[in-house]
Amino acid sequence: MTAAAIVPIRNPAHRAILLIVAIFLLPFALAFGLYWFEWRPATLGNHGELVQPPRALPESGLRHADGRPLPTADLRGKWLLVQAGEGSCAINCRRDLQQMRQVQVALNKEMGRLSRVLMAGDPADPALTDLQRSYPDLLIAAPSRGQAGDAWRKALDGTNYRFYVVDPLGNVMMRYTENADPQGMRQDLERLLKYSWVG
Repeated sequence: MTAAAIVPIRNPAHRAILLIVAIFLLPFALAFGLYWFEWRPATLGNHGELVQPPRALPESGLRHADGRPLPTADLRGKWLLVQAGEGSCAINCRRDLQQMRQVQVALNKEMGRLSRVLMAGDPADPALTDLQRSYPDLLIAAPSRGQAGDAWRKALDGTNYRFYVVDPLGNVMMRYTENADPQGMRQDLERLLKYSWVG
């Protein structure tokens, strides 16, 4: 009996198949390991703060600046960039509105998928009439008094935040502080619009 008969000859094709299977299974094994050990990246790619979990907007409790009711259904179907206001719209408020407009225009061909909303703290503010003339495409709204309006104030908790991104299904999903970088806001919106198939 020769040595060749004792030691089996390995088929190179088997090694190639095993290598292909290992390459195919490796990403799944890595993903399972990351999930199992609850690994999270130290920093995320977004500039705003994600609202976890996203908050659904109340179905009612909003009105136009002139007092007409504004159903929440009228706000669905587009991405919204909302500025929460308190009191009258003074210099800082107008600066923020200008920045919101610049962010929308910078979206180029996607700008039609975004609407801007000013949640007015004081709907009786006479400056709102001037704002409507300066920004005809700006929707000015205010929470009504009572429980329904309080639900809106809770959904757009303006304690530490000034700007909110609302998805086309009516969920508040991202928020920004008062001094948020407009470039970061634009980058977040570009990414959302690029990968979203709604709105």
